[in-house]
Amino acid sequence: MKNPAIRNLFYILILVSVIFSVIFLIPSQAHAFVSVPEDICSGYMDRLLTGKHEALYNDSIDIEAQNAILIDFNSGNILWEKNSNMSVYPASITKIMTGILAIEEIEDFNKIIEISENASGVNHSAFSFNENDRISLLDLLKSAMISSHNNATIALAEYISGNTDDFIAMMNAKAVELGARHTNFENTNGLDSDYPGHLTTAYDTAIISRYAMENELFKDIVDIRFDNIILNGEEIPLKNTNKLLYYDHIKGIKTGYTENAGFCIAAFSDLNGLELITIILNSSFEERENDVLKLINWADNNVKKLKIVDSEERIDTISIGTGTKVNIELYPDSDIVEMVHIISNHIEVEHTIHNGGGLPLKNTDQMGIIKVSINGQSIDTTDIVSRESIDKPYISQNISGKNRKQMIIILILILSFYFLIIIFIIFKNLIMKKL
Repeated sequence: MKNPAIRNLFYILILVSVIFSVIFLIPSQAHAFVSVPEDICSGYMDRLLTGKHEALYNDSIDIEAQNAILIDFNSGNILWEKNSNMSVYPASITKIMTGILAIEEIEDFNKIIEISENASGVNHSAFSFNENDRISLLDLLKSAMISSHNNATIALAEYISGNTDDFIAMMNAKAVELGARHTNFENTNGLDSDYPGHLTTAYDTAIISRYAMENELFKDIVDIRFDNIILNGEEIPLKNTNKLLYYDHIKGIKTGYTENAGFCIAAFSDLNGLELITIILNSSFEERENDVLKLINWADNNVKKLKIVDSEERIDTISIGTGTKVNIELYPDSDIVEMVHIISNHIEVEHTIHNGGGLPLKNTDQMGIIKVSINGQSIDTTDIVSRESIDKPYISQNISGKNRKQMIIILILILSFYFLIIIFIIFKNLIMKKL
């Protein structure tokens, strides 16, 4: 190049090329991060059956009942139990299943029906039904669940299934569906003198009770202390058989008694944020309610809610993708909150993170799993997910920490070296031109 101006322009282009290379090529060896457009970012039965057959705690609690269980209503985990897998008679606790099935099967509770001959009589109930008595389905349900009317359950079964046998088959099918696999219903009300195979366990009763209490209508009815129903146009007063409803924190559920079953009760309580299902079977007249209160008070004094896994706390950051790696922050998909003993508790949280995959990535993709164990029992799990959804990410470069300082020094040295060479050449050309 004989023209000095063109030669100088050529050198300047070389300098620009060098600067471009240093800025955009050298940092590509450093770690990259993702800049994602805002428009591609995202900001029962399983629940009912999470409970385990073994209790988390074995504290000594003196109760009269031969069979009992205390479970966390929200998780289904067993906090304490006594012979909870032993087959026993349930008495009128049976009506919990009858009641929840009636609610699920009946569409119009205001409908008036007539009592059949089979459903007439007293049958160990607070008041009598006569054949052809007229009553609404809702008042039948209230009679069964509030005052424990035995023939009301028969009338409900006949309306739903046409006969009691088919309804009882529905009860047993529902028990199996819920996981109450050691329960066998032989009637709708729990009278057992002629039904030796009418059996359940405290554990199964807890499963059924927990399921029923998920239903708002059921939950409202079993919490009624006093009510009136209309039978043949006349008011009939109802009084709940559950004395524990006088306590503000107890909201149901059902009492029961036969000579074979002893004194029984299924209770729901909400005390200081602890929602519990308590089942007492085969207790005594004097101690049935006290047994419930002892278990609830034990929980109140010894158990607290603890957020073991917080979905807002980052677990890890991993790199995914081929070629240029993309950093993805991982979080729990949901909180894990459990009731834990304030003293005798050993909690383990295990994280398993899958190796980074490729793109695209959805914020619902499972990137791993978190397992929580208490005292050696696996209690709950939640997925590990990304908070970002990435389709076609825009990649920009980032140099950080010690590497950043080194790259800056190298960049300055290279630029300085080439700048001095170009200046030297330019001045040399100017001098030559003058000569």
